[in-house]
Amino acid sequence: MDGDRRVDANTPAGTRTNSHRFADDLQNPLPVSPDPAFPPASSSSKVSATAIPRPSRRRSALSLRAKGVLALLVLIGYLAAVAVFLMNERQGLVSIVQQVEANQARVALVEHVIGALSRSLIESQSILNAQGNVPFRPVSFNDLGFHLDALTRALHDVGTAFPPVGDDADKFRQAVSVLKAAPSAETLAVVRDKEQVLLGELNHVVNEFQKDTQDLSLRYRSTQQFISIFAITASLFGAVASVAVSLVFFTRLTRDIQRLQDRAATIVAGYDGEPLVNARHDEVGDLIDAVNRMQVDLRSGERQLELARQQRFHREKMAAVGTVASAIGHEVSNPIAAIAGVAQFIVDESADDPEPQGRKINQFAAQILKQTERITKIMHQLTAVTAPHSPHPELLDLNALIRSTCGFVRYDKRFRGINFEQDLAHDLPAVTAVSDHITQILLNLLFNAADATDHIIVPAIRSIRVATRIADGEVLLTVADNGRGMTPDVLARAFDESFTTKPTGLGRGIGLFVCKSLIEKARGRIELASIPGSGTTVTVYLRLEPEPHA
Repeated sequence: MDGDRRVDANTPAGTRTNSHRFADDLQNPLPVSPDPAFPPASSSSKVSATAIPRPSRRRSALSLRAKGVLALLVLIGYLAAVAVFLMNERQGLVSIVQQVEANQARVALVEHVIGALSRSLIESQSILNAQGNVPFRPVSFNDLGFHLDALTRALHDVGTAFPPVGDDADKFRQAVSVLKAAPSAETLAVVRDKEQVLLGELNHVVNEFQKDTQDLSLRYRSTQQFISIFAITASLFGAVASVAVSLVFFTRLTRDIQRLQDRAATIVAGYDGEPLVNARHDEVGDLIDAVNRMQVDLRSGERQLELARQQRFHREKMAAVGTVASAIGHEVSNPIAAIAGVAQFIVDESADDPEPQGRKINQFAAQILKQTERITKIMHQLTAVTAPHSPHPELLDLNALIRSTCGFVRYDKRFRGINFEQDLAHDLPAVTAVSDHITQILLNLLFNAADATDHIIVPAIRSIRVATRIADGEVLLTVADNGRGMTPDVLARAFDESFTTKPTGLGRGIGLFVCKSLIEKARGRIELASIPGSGTTVTVYLRLEPEPHA
């Protein structure tokens, strides 16, 4: 009943007695086939067998087709974003070209005015030179007035386009008006001075426009270079990202499909471990859930078939043993009755014999009578244990069943030297259960307890305590021993199917697992408490209320 101890050890066949072999036969085949009278119930045991949960069916959050469409939409969105960005940048290039063209048009206008202003300045200076007797042919005032009128009109357009030049242009027009009203060298000199100022201002404007045009040209080249680099980089990034996403997607898809293929092969080979971890929410995730459900269903079906086979084998064996026991009991009962009658007669006749020899005969006859009673009791116990019972739940006297089973197993070799302690509640009510199931559970627990104490050497005492009591509407059956006890790791797996700490060939590891299954069929539960080196206590909880029938 503990981890380091042998949970359901069997003695080698060559060293067993007949009763020992019979007890092993009772221990190993354990009936746990489906029974409509006992629907499965949840167990609240401290340590229970690890069961694979049945995966719940999930609704796909995003199908593979939807993922493909989404990836395509993301790619289209990315390309559209890149295209919009490049269009905006190209629009910036167009804007720069337009600014350059506008600057060139303004420069052309200003240069035209500068040319006219330069000619007018030369003519004004020629006239002034002629007035100062300088040997140079002056231009007449009439020709100069015609040029000044044309220049005034041109300066009006320039002043409108370039407000900073407007003030000097207005002053120039005013000077021209004064010159026209009173032509003289002095007024012409004022006009000439204004022309010089305007010429300087217009040359400054042209220089500024040329500088701005150069800056715009540099911006144009840098923007064009940026667009080219960005287009190449965006294309490469999109291609690399698409390849990377596709590689990750198909690698994961291939890996999960390979996992499914490998798991399907292991399930066919009998795998009964943990289910596949499922982190997907698409059709492949549904397929993983389906494979996990298939694993659970197959293992559950195989387990039920094996338990049904064990139950059928057990019933057939019990029936055969019961038939043999009944026949032996019938054949032995008559000789035993005759021997008991003769022994009783001798006891009665020699009871008052005063001779020493007569008293010795009386003692021998009493001993013979006691042993015949023991043989009769053993035959009754064997018949009671192997007698066929109903496969359906019925009211049982649990204490009587415990006394009968404990009395029977005392004759097994493994129970020699064990101190049996029975603490059975006198007011224990009848429980509704299958008699054969309770017998199987008790036999397994007793055999495990005996195996757990086989390391104890005299003068230490091997002890098994069987107790019953009622608490909170449940009947509690407790089997405790002072054996090896279980380590925490072994205790956690004590109810696992096919888990045993015994050497190969001496245990099948289904004893406690089947005990748990039988108890759960009766809507009860089982708990294990163990301390390494001190022993193990198994508590079975059975309900008092009648079980629901289908």
